[in-house]
Amino acid sequence: SRAFDRIPASQNKMDAARALLDSLMGAERNAALEDREKYRRKFTDRTVCKHFLCGLCPYQMLDQTKSDVGEHKGGKEHDLRCKQEWESLSPEERKEYGFEYDLLEWLERLVRECDERIAASKRRIEEKEQEKPPEKKLNPEEQEKVLKLTVEMDELVAKAEALGEQGEVDKAMLVTTQVNGIKQQIKDITQPIQLLPNTDRQLVVCEVSGNLLCSTDTEDRKARHYAGRHYQGWMKIRAKLEELKETVGPRPPDWRPKRDDRGRDADRDRRRDRDRDRERDRDRDRDRHRRERRRRDRSDSPRDRRRRRDRSRDRDRRRSRERRRR
Repeated sequence: SRAFDRIPASQNKMDAARALLDSLMGAERNAALEDREKYRRKFTDRTVCKHFLCGLCPYQMLDQTKSDVGEHKGGKEHDLRCKQEWESLSPEERKEYGFEYDLLEWLERLVRECDERIAASKRRIEEKEQEKPPEKKLNPEEQEKVLKLTVEMDELVAKAEALGEQGEVDKAMLVTTQVNGIKQQIKDITQPIQLLPNTDRQLVVCEVSGNLLCSTDTEDRKARHYAGRHYQGWMKIRAKLEELKETVGPRPPDWRPKRDDRGRDADRDRRRDRDRDRERDRDRDRDRHRRERRRRDRSDSPRDRRRRRDRSRDRDRRRSRERRRR
């Protein structure tokens, strides 16, 4: 099951199984043994995800989360054999390709944008706290009812988030409808009288993912947040960024990419082989049609053969006259 964690959540089961087999056995797994080497992917191929080679693909880490970065740009194949080939290179050889520099610079942008969102969320919470109007205290019976509804609403919100992460969108929408109903009940009770500010219940911004948490969240809700794909994805991104800063460092000003045509040559060879195979198939089809035509001619009666020859002769004469007119 852990192997399927490498597959983006947006793929269906059939695509996920195919991608997993390609990753483990190579995309050439169905080719004949003597042809596998020429079809085998190289880590320099355009179809291979260079971020995955370097140890982390943000497209995969943040797939279908609040911070989803969209579809793969460039190569998107997560090939384990290509990764092994990449990891067999020395650190200095890997730097010549620049893949780690590219990942480092992208992770820096992602983390910087996430930190900006976190700072903006903190400012909004502070402004909202300052804008609260004077409030009156509810009687004990109303306070108890509002508290029960709030606890029930928090549990439903946690349930909706869990269903959303599991892909149960329809069930999550039903639970969200129940949450909206409870919100309206609380609103009906608290208007026009509002609750006094509750200093024990405050919104807190997660410093890793930017998710909004509540200071009164249960331990179970907090555990689900920390184990969730969104939080875990940002934890891995931040850890990978620190690792690249230590092991790779910034791109040198005079750095130039290594000129390597192996991927281009491999693509060109594969296209040439495919064209050759198609031409061979067409030749086979022509030969088969000729054999069928000869068998048909032998099985026809003499009169049928004469008629066919006459039609062919008439067709040749018409074509000859048309050429002379031109």
